[in-house]
Amino acid sequence: MGNERGGGGAWGGARALVVAALVAAGGGAALAGTTLGKATPVVDPGHAGLRHWFEALERTRDGRSVARSLHYGDSTIVADGIARTVRSRLVERFGDAGPGFVSAGLTPQWNQRSDITSARKGGWEWRTILLGGAGGRYGLGGIVGIVSSGSATIRAIRPTGEPVPQRHVELWYQGGAGYGSYWVNVDGREIGRGSAAATATDDRRFQLDVPEGFTTLTFGSAGGTVPFYGFVLETGRAGATWEALGITGVGSKSFSTFAREALRPQVEQRRADLLVVMLGGNEASYPSLLSKSGVAYEPLFDAGLRTILAGRGESSCLVLTPLDQGFLDEVDGTPKSRPGMPNLVAAQARVAAAHGCAFWSTWEAMGGKGSALVWGRTRGLGTGDYVHVTPAGLERIGTLLADALLQEYDAWAAGR
Repeated sequence: MGNERGGGGAWGGARALVVAALVAAGGGAALAGTTLGKATPVVDPGHAGLRHWFEALERTRDGRSVARSLHYGDSTIVADGIARTVRSRLVERFGDAGPGFVSAGLTPQWNQRSDITSARKGGWEWRTILLGGAGGRYGLGGIVGIVSSGSATIRAIRPTGEPVPQRHVELWYQGGAGYGSYWVNVDGREIGRGSAAATATDDRRFQLDVPEGFTTLTFGSAGGTVPFYGFVLETGRAGATWEALGITGVGSKSFSTFAREALRPQVEQRRADLLVVMLGGNEASYPSLLSKSGVAYEPLFDAGLRTILAGRGESSCLVLTPLDQGFLDEVDGTPKSRPGMPNLVAAQARVAAAHGCAFWSTWEAMGGKGSALVWGRTRGLGTGDYVHVTPAGLERIGTLLADALLQEYDAWAAGR
């Protein structure tokens, strides 16, 4: 999971879950017939927290509208875990609007997307809200890629690896004193070029519709440094996006300390219909969670959530708890659950309600108390550290989340 600056690491949890048998196959244990995970509903009285997003999904039927979602989180989603499954379900039902916003930090270390391939040339440096160092400006995704001479080549792909034609492109970058120029190519032909030089630091965006479509985007800098926040790719068709903005190691304090007020105009500019926040995995060992139902933890989570939601406008919001988590006892080496996890879940539920957000307990969906220990011992789901789960485990959780969201949508639609 990684540690947020100034905060601890391993998550906690606690409630045992029934495990179905593991069977031997090909000389190794294989997952078969397990019932790990359980259906868990979204908590959203009167659909108030998700109504705006549901209305946007409904409008996709007109053949033009796009329902956009931004999913913020830590290492649970940095490799597109959970998000890829939810995205595929939404695309299947409402149409493929494209990858949407993708962070410039598309690297194995900081952020990855399963629907994007990328290649880089030149010298890139990274600044993130985990450690700071970018003067308070990190763009929509909390990562800025700084390059003085180089390029990035991007392709949106289907699960089969085939490229997906795009018809809208945006490049989000920073202007500042002494900066160089940016350039943008699609399918090998230039569509944009300009100077990033400015008397004062500011945030900028290049955007263009490409009616004939393209499959390959390349952008870069020349003649000096240009900090890039990321890019947007959209198909120009009606549909949904689920834009995963994970950063390794971050937590609530990362947003309230480093993203601060500069994030608000970036969120406003993206005009997402849903903001999803999944933080807390790097906070479950905090002493503030060990007493009084975790009330001392609430201000920390509230500050991070408030920073992300500052630019929401009328957008819906959804809080997802972190996964359950265990740790190895330093004395006897046995795996144990973090005792503060139930309080963390309760505290996040209270903060979500205070902000008018819907709430889904990932912890409960895993099985709650003790489930990290069960998943951690289960071949095919656990990674052995009682902190992370495998891609198959994340897919299972993503399926449970997608089921819950679509069931809530159907209930809303039926009651209109």
